[in-house]
Amino acid sequence: MKSRMSAAIVASAVMLTAPVLVPAASAQPVQSGGSSSYIVPIVVGAAAGATVGALLWPALIPAAAAAPTATMAMAAPAAGWGWGAFMTTRAAVGAVIGGALGWVVAR
Repeated sequence: MKSRMSAAIVASAVMLTAPVLVPAASAQPVQSGGSSSYIVPIVVGAAAGATVGALLWPALIPAAAAAPTATMAMAAPAAGWGWGAFMTTRAAVGAVIGGALGWVVAR
């Protein structure tokens, strides 16, 4: 009984004095980052833009609706949903637009 009482007293004393012993938190100014802080948003934006341009754009706007004539729609090969879909102009344009938006967000 005596050891439990002394343990409770010591634990209470530690819990009461702990805030005094620990330095208080304070806000620090944001360190100005270099160009490396822009890399992640640009790469993520470019990847998202390429994905939208390669996979989602053809699904949302079919080739027959985008092309003025049916012969142009049949002449344009469908890239499908594979890695070949990323080797198109739509994917390159989407990557550039997405990277630019990532850069704007990082600023």
